[in-house]
Amino acid sequence: MNLFKAIGRQLMRLGNSISGDLTWKEMEKYFIEGGDVGTSATGVRVTADTAMRVAAVWGCVRLISAAIATCPVRVYRGDRYGKRELPKQRHPLASVLRDVPNPHMTAACFWRAGLQHKLLAGDFLAHIRRDSAQRPVGLMLLNPAKVATYQAHEVGRADREPEELFYRVNWDDGSWSWVDAADMIHVPNLGWNGKRGMSTVAYGAQAMGLALAAEESSARFFSNGMQAHVVLQYPKIVGKETAKDLREQYAAKHAGVNRAGTPFILTEGGEVKQVSLSAVDAQLLESRQFSVTDICRFFGVPPVMIGESDKTTSWGSGVEQMNRWLRTYVLNDHFMAIEQEMDRKLFGSSGYFAEFDEAEMLRGDTTARANYYKAALGSLQTPAWMTPNEARAAEGFGPVEGGDELLRPVEKLAEPAPGTEEPK
Repeated sequence: MNLFKAIGRQLMRLGNSISGDLTWKEMEKYFIEGGDVGTSATGVRVTADTAMRVAAVWGCVRLISAAIATCPVRVYRGDRYGKRELPKQRHPLASVLRDVPNPHMTAACFWRAGLQHKLLAGDFLAHIRRDSAQRPVGLMLLNPAKVATYQAHEVGRADREPEELFYRVNWDDGSWSWVDAADMIHVPNLGWNGKRGMSTVAYGAQAMGLALAAEESSARFFSNGMQAHVVLQYPKIVGKETAKDLREQYAAKHAGVNRAGTPFILTEGGEVKQVSLSAVDAQLLESRQFSVTDICRFFGVPPVMIGESDKTTSWGSGVEQMNRWLRTYVLNDHFMAIEQEMDRKLFGSSGYFAEFDEAEMLRGDTTARANYYKAALGSLQTPAWMTPNEARAAEGFGPVEGGDELLRPVEKLAEPAPGTEEPK
């Protein structure tokens, strides 16, 4: 089946009158951007780049991506939901996932950028690099805008399952190639449609466009010295030249922050009348605050965690509850999606799996960290699940003698049978 015809039929099924002479770049633009869905009712065109200029979007993306990037990925042997252990001999992928995924990026940079792609564009995509024995040896992060996703039936691959995915990647050197799904880490955002995840920028265009418009409106207002629009009114007819001179004189005296408050003298019975609302009346500040809350809903982030502290009454005991909310309802969703994709594409049935270590998120909270280790090291009543040396290693300390044994609870002595007590 001709590839262009297959894509043309798919586009026709979507109700679009598309010419058969479209280039690859134009076709991919349609599939990647999903049409012109990034324009808000304010007329502002919202893209990943312009959205990040909104403080609330920047704060949400930075919070989620940075939180995940601070959690190192550990490779375990065993069952994710059962018995597990850190292998004595480090797995080859351990350093790839935790330290250096590829020669151009550190692991922190890789995970942070990948989450930014997922949150904004809708997809976290990374090409799996393999050695001559087809073993994974690296991950190369891809820009979602340079990747087009197709199903097997759309590209004429009758030898594959119809829904199997193929990725057409435009490389930075100008070349392109097909990549099988088995060689692509693909973690979609909310709203998986079989090919790609939903773009938060596209679906949040109205809220983000409103925020951008409010920012621009506020900036123009303050750049004008917070002067409202006015009318210079005269009791007699004013000629064109005189009106032009008056406008220029008023602008020269009042336009710009440095000229705010400069007195302007009117003659010939002239009056200055305000015809627009003030900043408070226009509720610029209120609209900007609403935009923050609205944008936070798209990312699932509590507004207070990006600096919006006006309303915090629903957060119980404070920071601890907010951190628990963030881990439970925001980060765990991303952790699980990435971990399952790594299990499927990198480890298969080898008996190994990778997992983000969320304990690193407690590093800045000494009280929570102390309680965590107290429970992990066990007591005379409860068994331990971490050795003293493992706890010391997590804190950056060296091992101690005898620190590799787990503490086990002391068995309670059996009560003597009645009548067998020793005489006092």
